[in-house]
Amino acid sequence: MTELWIDNAPGERRAALVVDGEIVEIHIQRDLHTVLGQTGTGRIDRKSPAGSYIIAEDGTELLIRGKIDKPDGAEIGYMITRESISEPGRVKPAEASLIELSVDPVDREYLWNQRLHRLIDMAPAAKSFSDAFDCAVAGSSQVGDVTIHFQRTKAGVVFDVDGIGDAFAINIVAATEIARLLRLFQIGGMAIIDFVAVDSKSKRQEIAEIFDSASQADGRAFERSAVNGFGMMQVVRSRPRPSVLDTLFGTRIAALSDETKALWLYRNVVASTGFGPRIVTTNRDVANLMQSSRWNALQVQCERLIGAAMTVVADENINGYGHVHVAQS
Repeated sequence: MTELWIDNAPGERRAALVVDGEIVEIHIQRDLHTVLGQTGTGRIDRKSPAGSYIIAEDGTELLIRGKIDKPDGAEIGYMITRESISEPGRVKPAEASLIELSVDPVDREYLWNQRLHRLIDMAPAAKSFSDAFDCAVAGSSQVGDVTIHFQRTKAGVVFDVDGIGDAFAINIVAATEIARLLRLFQIGGMAIIDFVAVDSKSKRQEIAEIFDSASQADGRAFERSAVNGFGMMQVVRSRPRPSVLDTLFGTRIAALSDETKALWLYRNVVASTGFGPRIVTTNRDVANLMQSSRWNALQVQCERLIGAAMTVVADENINGYGHVHVAQS
């Protein structure tokens, strides 16, 4: 049985493709970011060897590769061809292509609905699947005696395989599980897999073929190398959007970004019960983000949904992402 679950909150839309009760793909779209296929207008800010940098109407910086025969400051139309992607220590700006200014705009909600329809042609069910992020946050997955640790780097996502027993048997389990994780978290770009070393070339080939077979259900195009004598295999997958890991961690390596903490707090506000005002207590950086003018619309949306006022309080002693308290009305 195939289902589609949705779990939306102010600023963030989530969807999960579920097959026989197991989540096989997680998709996230955040309202404050440009979306693949979105169109708009902007002005040429500067030109570089890489292409022309455009400032969109909302202040977002985009890159259009190639030469544009228009001067700096000229107004142009664009379509997003690759979303902005956060990597450890940096953010790669969204890329776009040049279109006519007269093209009707395509908004985020339409594109999100189209994305869901491409997953499955049926009405989604509203369900929370927050627990599915535990594996991503932990950076590890356990299958029996086999453990797969994974972490983002600037070069890509690195998977390390460990286990007890026969190396070939460990790698068979790991190949299938890593293919599942790549699809689950929608990981694109470079992936480096460090299998347990196996001397037999034929067995190494079999491990790679098992990975190929396990990847067939995932529609994302990929290329891979052979498994070498040290157990290393390189996989390159298309990357039109940030992965779930990119979205959760931003420019950090294995810690939630301030943006993620803020959006999770908004989600907690909407999920809270009671009739009094909501008081959100969080650390200074997250509080400053939530109180910024760019995020004001999200607070207004929260207050409309809960029918009460919402206040953000900074507390230097908060180590996590904070908590929501319902004040006595």
